[in-house]
Amino acid sequence: MSSHNQSSSLHKFKGILYSTMSSEELLNSLDSFSAREDDVFLVSYPKSGTHWIAKVIENIPNAGTTLTSPIELGDISKFEELKMYYKKRVIPTHLSYNMLPMDIKQKQCKIIYIVRNPKDTAVSLFHYYKDNPNLPSVETWATFFELFLKGKG
Repeated sequence: MSSHNQSSSLHKFKGILYSTMSSEELLNSLDSFSAREDDVFLVSYPKSGTHWIAKVIENIPNAGTTLTSPIELGDISKFEELKMYYKKRVIPTHLSYNMLPMDIKQKQCKIIYIVRNPKDTAVSLFHYYKDNPNLPSVETWATFFELFLKGKG
């Protein structure tokens, strides 16, 4: 991946690449998030099937759940936005366990951890990068895969 676009679409926070749609202020404030005991978190690495699982959950009859946007996307107003949901919240995230807000762990919220075959995840992420002009450009599969294995893809 060349880094000519990287500065405009990605930023590093605690050594991990995030989209600029995840503000540093929000990432720094995660522990101020107030979880509810009935919250359900969909936790996964990007391109691992989060959207697919979210749609499955959304289509469970009479579940009384509301799918929100990912907890880490947006700015600090995200927490106020999440308070506005009255039904049980299903909140997707690509945050690692260490980055999850402390309240989620203290209240023992349900966490659905989504895992996909890493090869399939890498292929999906490769195509996602290739198809998205706002992400760093990807020259070859071999180059991308090497970076992916190093945790930089």
